[in-house]
Amino acid sequence: VIASFLGMIGVIAIDGILAAFVRRCLPEKWFDCNAKFHKASKKECDLYEKLGVKFWKDHVLELGIFTGFSKKEVQNPNDINYIERFILENNFGSIGHLLDATLGFLLILFYPGASKYLIAVPVCIINFVLSMLPWMILRYNTNRLLRVHGVLVKKAARNS
Repeated sequence: VIASFLGMIGVIAIDGILAAFVRRCLPEKWFDCNAKFHKASKKECDLYEKLGVKFWKDHVLELGIFTGFSKKEVQNPNDINYIERFILENNFGSIGHLLDATLGFLLILFYPGASKYLIAVPVCIINFVLSMLPWMILRYNTNRLLRVHGVLVKKAARNS
């Protein structure tokens, strides 16, 4: 029981360290609305729709309180600066969750013998699933946010 508890604490620590690294150490320009890397392909979005992301995305816990920016819903859809910040936070979260999902398996290195398979592997698999759900939501929302941003940029150009 203690080893299981320590495994959960360990994977949460790994997740927190990775999230802090992504948010604090990597340049923002890698994550802004001009970074094409974060755009999901049409096939990827189709896959998320087949997996029913529209129906379960509102039931996944969102912890934007830790960054001071909630990504649960768009609060100000007509403010270009707000949408750019939303895209930035969305992209930070996307990479953070992807790293959490994959590098969380490092926990396995700290468990000896059979406990590696009885405790660490299940904890890592649960962490993987719980990290991939928000990752899919963030990836799914990226294209929608980029479309809103594009419309706002065109509208601002027409008004200038």
